[in-house]
Amino acid sequence: MNVLVIGASGATGKLVVQNLLEKDINIKIVIRENATINKNLLDNNKVKIIKGNISEFTLERIKDLVNDCYAVVCCLGHNISFKGIFGPPYKLVSNSVENIIFALQSFNIKKKFILMSTTAYTNKKTGEKNTIGEKVVFSLLKLFLPPHRDNMIAGDFLVYKIGSQNIIDWIAVRPDSLIDENSKSNYEIFPQKISSPIFNPGKTSRINVADFMVELITNEKLWNEWNHKTPVIYNKN
Repeated sequence: MNVLVIGASGATGKLVVQNLLEKDINIKIVIRENATINKNLLDNNKVKIIKGNISEFTLERIKDLVNDCYAVVCCLGHNISFKGIFGPPYKLVSNSVENIIFALQSFNIKKKFILMSTTAYTNKKTGEKNTIGEKVVFSLLKLFLPPHRDNMIAGDFLVYKIGSQNIIDWIAVRPDSLIDENSKSNYEIFPQKISSPIFNPGKTSRINVADFMVELITNEKLWNEWNHKTPVIYNKN
């Protein structure tokens, strides 16, 4: 059985792949046609590479992708460019998440799904609230910034449409301001945001996000603790 990593060529996705391989886990990765691939991956018999844009895959092709996978990690994000931010596909993340979940549901067996979300997403179902200032900023972002709106739709799909009464086990991991660090450091996990992502953002290194997501897959106790939840991860001061 494999772990499927979507967005494996991204800054965090690469670290998830590296972490899984360090734990000797077989993986399948989906990367764009023009993505740069590390030679170590090309020569690794534990890695199966699928090229293409997941947003363009049919539901049948996605079903084929996840058929032999017990977990899927989605690290999809819009390219940080004018075209990537304001051009199509406008619902890259949310449409992909929905299709992956529908594909996983079709097998009628327990499979794990992890979404790399953001602290810009507020899980109101748990009582999490935004200040008036945050509401104003988030409303403007949702109106004028398609990637933000896309991430909010993806989060709401898991929280409200899928919820906890479903065969799919899922967790949406919410890092705060992402930074690059060369090695793992201590980090903390909270059920809700403990600081404002707009006015007092915390920091989360990508390598710590990757470590937590892989730990969720490999540590059943940890998975059960956060299943159907939206944990927030911060680097520990």
